[in-house]
Amino acid sequence: MIKNHEGFCLSFYGDPKGYPTVGWGHCISQSYTYTKNTSSNLSTSLLTTAEATALKNALGLSYSSPITQSQADTFFNNDTASAVNAVNKLSLPAGHSFSVSQFDALVSMTFNCGSGVLQTSDVVAMLANTLIYPTYSGTRTTAQNDTCSRLVSNASRITGLCSPAETAKRLCSVRTCRTHTSIRFTRCRQFLHRRQTIVISYKQTSQPHGWLVC
Repeated sequence: MIKNHEGFCLSFYGDPKGYPTVGWGHCISQSYTYTKNTSSNLSTSLLTTAEATALKNALGLSYSSPITQSQADTFFNNDTASAVNAVNKLSLPAGHSFSVSQFDALVSMTFNCGSGVLQTSDVVAMLANTLIYPTYSGTRTTAQNDTCSRLVSNASRITGLCSPAETAKRLCSVRTCRTHTSIRFTRCRQFLHRRQTIVISYKQTSQPHGWLVC
């Protein structure tokens, strides 16, 4: 899922904020900024050879641009593991738990924006509302459903998120939000336990977004 919505490049490039990035959205540093990527074409924000070399030397990196496919895989696995751990540490309302699609949406959000996104006011407000959870067993009024949809929509409008609309759809439980999608996600239970690779399989009614290799 994450790979299908992330650009991919073995060379250093600037992300939407200009931070040097490599592989599947691995942020190298937030202390330096370069050309911002304003489209899905990562080649428009590639660092020059001189910029990449200077960055490597300034940060004392053990790798240079372009990195190897193996290094890209390692970055992705480590970044995803960190996102999974951050979501697993969330304290949910007593008696409630995420659906698989909600969990995966939060992992994707954290992968893109960092664990700090889980502490933003909009995400905290959403998670505190028991109505968003599929484990909620009460009857919801139209007004409560609208409140849930608004909370989910606000939490999904995060700067730098690859697909806010899809994130909102997956954060909604089937019975709660009127924006529920027909997309059905099945998460393989291999979230990097004992160095296993992330595998997320899915079924959906439309074709998935592609990813760019440059």
